[in-house]
This record gives sequence, structure tokens and C-alpha cells, in this order.
Amino acid sequence: MSWALDEFYASVEEEFGVEIEDTEQLDTPGAVIDYVAGATASQDGMDEEEHRDHVAAVVGELMARTLGITRYRDDWRFEDMKSR
Repeated sequence: MSWALDEFYASVEEEFGVEIEDTEQLDTPGAVIDYVAGATASQDGMDEEEHRDHVAAVVGELMARTLGITRYRDDWRFEDMKSR
């Protein structure tokens, strides 16, 4: 899943205009969502919770496209998802 994860992280960087330097720290969907939500500004008058929900939806779409994962929990580790 390593190459697919690399593609996922690259997609997140491109979609949100962020730079991910340490992928080891971002080993769960929730960690990626929190990182992106904290590194980007909300738009269209969204409050923090709405912004995080928006980021989560987009990250979910990127996971489906690059990793083929459509069902997950925020605390599941990417390396463990391949066996679920």
C-alpha cells in the first residue's frame, strides 16, 4: 500500500495546497483531516466544525480514489486498513 499512500498524500497536498513533510505522524484519516483543517482557512463563512467536516469529506473522496477505501474510522491506521 506504500505507493498508494504516497499517491494519497500527494493528492491531499495538491487538493488543499498544503505540504506534508512527515507522513509517519499522519498515519490515520483523523490525523490527516486534523492537519489539513489546521493548516487551511475555512471558506464561505464555515465555522471550525463545518470546515473540518468539509475537509473530512474531501479526504474521504481522495481515500476512495487513491486507496480504494470507502469505509473507515478516523482512528484506523492506514497500514491496518489493507487487511480490513
